[in-house]
Amino acid sequence: MRHHLIASILLALALPSCLAAAAGIGAGIIISQEMDANTYITHLDKDADVVWATAKASLSHQATEIIEPDEDLRRATARIDNADVIVSVEVYDLDRCTLRVSARKYGVANGELAEMVMNGIVHDLER
Repeated sequence: MRHHLIASILLALALPSCLAAAAGIGAGIIISQEMDANTYITHLDKDADVVWATAKASLSHQATEIIEPDEDLRRATARIDNADVIVSVEVYDLDRCTLRVSARKYGVANGELAEMVMNGIVHDLER
């Protein structure tokens, strides 16, 4: 528990733009959150299989059409609000993974939609 508190304080000081992540840090789910060229990246303190299953379920509820998952790559493509959304889960340590979400609408990156999908998946993980 002490390590989570120290990590929370360090992240809060080092990453002031990640205020959205600060709420999840106390619960021990989100380690950090960043945005790279309209791709939202969140490091989670959860098993990749759990995150992948939750991400597919959440994505299928948000999508207007059937999602296209690639089980081997842990990557899914969905159509949400006339945009192509790509969600991927990558393992980087034991019981830790990275969740990436990007969206393109009419060929243009849509960070707002990517953030909305990311927040939906993280919300579902917290339940």
